[in-house]
Order: sequence, then C-alpha cells, then structure tokens
Amino acid sequence: MSKAEGELGPHVADKDGNVTRAARTDDPYFGVSRVPPKVEGLPIGKASAGAYWEKAMTARQSRKPKKVPVEIDELLGRMLASSNQLAASSDIPMIREAVVKEEEGRFSPYAFGEGSYKDTDTPRSSLLQTGTSSSSPTTLKEDEGSVEFGLGQPLITGGELRLSQRLGRRDSNSEFFVPKDQADAKLRLEFKQPLLRGAGVEVNSAPMQLARLERDRSVADFQRQIEDQFSEVVRAYWTLYAERARVLQRQRLVGELQGVAGRISARKGLDTLTGEAEQATASIRSAEASIIRARTGADNSQARLSALLSDKALYGDEVEVIPTQRPAKKFIDVPLEDVALLAVQNRPELKAVALQLRSAELQEKVAKNNLLPDLDLFAGVSNDGLAGNNNYGDAWRGQWDQTDVDVDVGVRLKVPLGNTSEKAQHERRRIELRQLTSQMRNVSDTVLLEAQIAVREVRSAYQEMKAREAELSAVSTEIGALQARSDEGLESGSAFLATLISGLEDRTQAEERLMEATVTYNLALYALERAAGTMLTVRGIQATRIASDDLDYIRVSREGYVSKDADASQNGSNENILVNPQAIRKRNAQAGAQNAKTAQD
Repeated sequence: MSKAEGELGPHVADKDGNVTRAARTDDPYFGVSRVPPKVEGLPIGKASAGAYWEKAMTARQSRKPKKVPVEIDELLGRMLASSNQLAASSDIPMIREAVVKEEEGRFSPYAFGEGSYKDTDTPRSSLLQTGTSSSSPTTLKEDEGSVEFGLGQPLITGGELRLSQRLGRRDSNSEFFVPKDQADAKLRLEFKQPLLRGAGVEVNSAPMQLARLERDRSVADFQRQIEDQFSEVVRAYWTLYAERARVLQRQRLVGELQGVAGRISARKGLDTLTGEAEQATASIRSAEASIIRARTGADNSQARLSALLSDKALYGDEVEVIPTQRPAKKFIDVPLEDVALLAVQNRPELKAVALQLRSAELQEKVAKNNLLPDLDLFAGVSNDGLAGNNNYGDAWRGQWDQTDVDVDVGVRLKVPLGNTSEKAQHERRRIELRQLTSQMRNVSDTVLLEAQIAVREVRSAYQEMKAREAELSAVSTEIGALQARSDEGLESGSAFLATLISGLEDRTQAEERLMEATVTYNLALYALERAAGTMLTVRGIQATRIASDDLDYIRVSREGYVSKDADASQNGSNENILVNPQAIRKRNAQAGAQNAKTAQD
C-alpha cells in the first residue's frame, strides 16, 4: 500500500502514542463521514506525567491588582462583540449590497417633464409668410410654448419604453394662421430596442449579476477574515499559555539550582573546585534571565490579545490575563478524505475564486456582444389634437377622434471599421477567464494540500507529544535516581553535583519541549477545523443584518448566545449571511426597533 493510501481512513492511537490506520473492527465509525469537532468541547484526557504547570497555570505570576481568567470560548465572544477589525470588515458586504441596488436602479421607471417658450419677430421674406393682402404685416410675429411630461421604463432587454403627453400653444400674426390662439396636444408612445450590440437580457442584466457576484465574494472574504482573526486569537492564547508555563518551569529550575549551589558552597575546602560555585551561579542567572524573557513574552501576548479583541479590559499594567483552558490531550482523528470533502464544500477561498470565475465568464460574454455592430429599432405611435382660442380641453379631447393614429418605424445602423478597441477588450476578457480557470485549479490544489497537511500535523503532533511525555518521564526518573543517591549519602562530590545541575537543566528543557508539543497539538486541532472550513459552523457563528435608524450594519454573533450588550431579540431572527449572502437584503426590523427605543431612552 502506498503512503497516500495509508493516510486515508480513520486512524487510532495506542497507549504508547503510536498512530496507525484503524481496521474496520477497531473503529465503530468506520465508513461514517466525520466533521472536525469543536476543540473547546473536547475531553481533556489524562494529564501528562510531570506537567505540573498545567494545574499551576491559574495561579498569579505578578502583583497586578486585577486578575482576568479567560478561556478561548470567552475570547471568541469578546472578539465578536467588540473587535474593530471585524467591524471594519463587516461593512464591505454592506457596501457591495449598495452597489447591487445601484445597478438594479438602472431599470427603475422614471417620470420626466420639459417646458419651453419662444417669442420671435422677424422680417417677412415672402408674402406666403404673413399674407397677400395690402394690409398684411411686414414682420412675422410668433410666440409658442409647450410642456411635455410622461413616464419612461428602461427594459431589461436593452430597450426603452416612453409614454409622453405634450400640451402647447401657438399664435401668429400671419393671415394664413387659422385658427388663432391655437392649443395643441400630442400623445405619443415610443419604443427603442437594440437588435445586435447591447441587446438581450443576459447582456443588460450583466452589471447587476456582476454586482451580486462581487457582493457574494465579499461575504466569502468576510468569512475568511473571521476565521483568520479567530485563528490569531487562538494562537495568541496558546502563546500566552506557553510563556506563562516557561515562567513556572524556570522558577522551579531556579529553586532547585539554588539548593544545589548551597550544597556546593557548603563543600568549600573539601572537594569543590574553584569554578564550580561560579558555574552553579551562572546556571541560576541564566534561568532567571529566561524568566524575564518569558514574562515579557506573556505581556506581549496579552497585549496582542487585547488588540485583536479591541478590548481594553485585557490591556495595561494593572491586568494579568490568566488562561484557564487546559490543553486537550486525547487523540482526535478525522479521515483525510472527509476533511478534503469538507474543504471543497466549505472553504471561503474556493467560494471566492469560483465567484470570480463566474464574473469573468459573464464579462467575456458581454465583451463578445460588444463586437457586434449597432443596429437599433425605433418605433412609435402618436395622435394629435388641435383647437383655437387656447382651448386645451378641446385640443386634448381631439387626440382621440380628430385624426387617425400616426405610426413611425425606423432603424439605425452603425458599423465600426476595425473595431480595434472592442476586439482588444474581448481578448483581455478571454485571457482573464483562462487565468482564473488556472487560479481555480491552483486554489483547489492548495486547499487539498492544506487538508493533507492539517491531518498529518494532528497525527504527528500527537505522536510527538506522547514522545515528549516519555522523554520527560525518563529524564525525571534519572533526576530522581541522582537525588536518591545524594540523599542516601552515596554521592556528594562536586562532580556529582555538576552532573545534577546538568540533569536539572535537561529536565527543564524536556518540560519545555513537552509543553510546546502539547500546544502544537492543540493548535493543530484548530488548524484541522480551519482546513475543513468548519471553524465557524461548529461554533454556531452567524452574521445577520441589523436595522438601524442611521445605517444598517452586520452583526456577527453565535447562535443561541446573547452577549452582555445585545438584546435577545437580535439573535436567531434573521438568516445567516455567511450561508446565504442574499439574506443581507433582509433587515432585522425587530432589532432595529429595539435599537431605536434604546436610543430614545
């Protein structure tokens, strides 16, 4: 069986920490699809032998007056409630939704109106202008005015429909102008439609479709940003845990080294060499220096947590943040094929590039349509009415019975010569489509690779943790034997004490390696969730649109979880945007009313 085949299927760990592929009889869930479990809910398992720092972690390590115990679940709640980074990221889908509405507005009906007036007085150039009688005027005087109003409707096919009503008046001093003080009316229905370039529902709805795809992609990016920030919070938490564990380990080492140094000093003048006391002191100073560095690392991790959460309650010289969640020790395995399938279904990176690919396909179709010549159809029907003495009512009624309906139809053709710009644009769109197709394959490969790495890392990190346990147990046994010989008086020379110092330092390093392996295993469990794309769903994290008197916003919360500053009515009443991006259109009116009432109070 090849190595790749051996990684498939569920795996189990024996009592020594060896991970092997499970036989059908070894695994009750053999053949059942699995989802990486929520790490915070996992059973901790048996504590590692000699890992005293796990129980001592909750004790204070400083004189800071304020103690803030935290677990990862609580940090997640703080992040969702107050993170400025998430607040900034959550506005991007709202902006993209506004762009969708902008594009949809292009097909909204509209009303229009126009008015004009003209008064002219020109010398006549012909008797036919003013009259042939001897008393006919020598200048032609005319005044006319009109008002036109109506409704227009842009069509999804690329055309336009307009219904207009014109009312006007006209008077002239010409003897041929009959009747005097004319009132006219004209009712017209117009239709315009491109037949080649710019024609069709697919082409004209493309801007709306592109805006919707971009909105959906912004939601996928928002999901990835939530996962990124939560992963950073988890890493900062376990870094804080590791630095505090180092403080405890180095403090223990300093105490034991001081005891050995005292014994060396007591043997001065007997069998102690000149530099042995200084060697013990140097070891103590080295351990004390590492305590300072570890405390600085803990302060930095605490500050990073505060920055990630935008939570001032966790930052400052007066606050000591204490991680109270103990690391998981039990072996957890999810078959590689299950993780890979979940990754393909859930990873936001794949969703985003798939939406980009769909956008590129649509833009290529629009660019192809732009290669066609312009051929537009014009058609209209109208009717006119005319009356004298400025009688607009008779003129309006005359539209319906004075004359037959006027009909006009026409086409307009425009053929670009060369069409260089449109051809270049179409070629660019085709290249972009090819590029995104390759990018889609590359992202798929990367996601599947990350799934493989995540599964392997969980298995190898667990085995390393068990190996480090065995290493610490062996070193501790050796130290115990040395101390027993010393207590029995069998060994007391300076060489023996130097060996004991070296052994104590080796044990501290073994403790640190076990602690780091334990932290690595727990981080690997979170990375497994991230690789499968289930980090948010297993915690019930959802994003909903909340109505506001000023501007609506997106709230990220946990299903069934009510934060201290949120009304219970805001939870679970709206559809999750992360699952269905179109739900961003639905406003949580109940929550909006509550916000408005709170603002008034």
